[in-house]
Amino acid sequence: MIYSLQGCDAMGLTINQTYAAIGIDTTPSRLDINTEKARLQLHQKFAKVNIHTELPRVEIDQYEAFASAGLKGNSDLTKEAADRGYQQAMEYINKTSQDGYRLSAIEKGGNPIADIAVRDAYPTHEFGLDFIPKVGPKITVKGKVQFDAEKNSEGVDNGVSGTFIPGSVNINYTPGQVNVYIKQYNSISINYTGTNIDSHI
Repeated sequence: MIYSLQGCDAMGLTINQTYAAIGIDTTPSRLDINTEKARLQLHQKFAKVNIHTELPRVEIDQYEAFASAGLKGNSDLTKEAADRGYQQAMEYINKTSQDGYRLSAIEKGGNPIADIAVRDAYPTHEFGLDFIPKVGPKITVKGKVQFDAEKNSEGVDNGVSGTFIPGSVNINYTPGQVNVYIKQYNSISINYTGTNIDSHI
């Protein structure tokens, strides 16, 4: 504010007045709340079924069918020849034994030597009808499906385990502040602006 005092006979004065000013800075209070929910984590071992599959296949063994027709392996041919030789030897021993008994029975009369010669000269043959092969092929079907179930029950909790993570609350409080300061001080200044000075007493 400026005051001016001027007149014809008065001297000129200029008065400048500045009022005091107060500054106020405020910071509001603040409340921050951070929460984390509680969690329950469950772990379970699920049941599992393992399936092992062997594809089906058909195996046909025709060895017995060919063997019944005379097509045999070396081991079977050797065994058959040995059996036949044994059978022929036993039949010859039996025939010789029977012929000895006939020759020793002189009380029966007759001519046993001639009878034996005639019998051996004209042997009797038996004929029959047969079919080959006598047996069919051996057919075997292989292949399977195996199921292996893994159990999941383990104790009273049945294979379930849990982990509990508790919740939390974090509170951060910032108090408010008020700062009061002098923004401008008051002042008064007086200046002389006139040119007339009365020096008379």
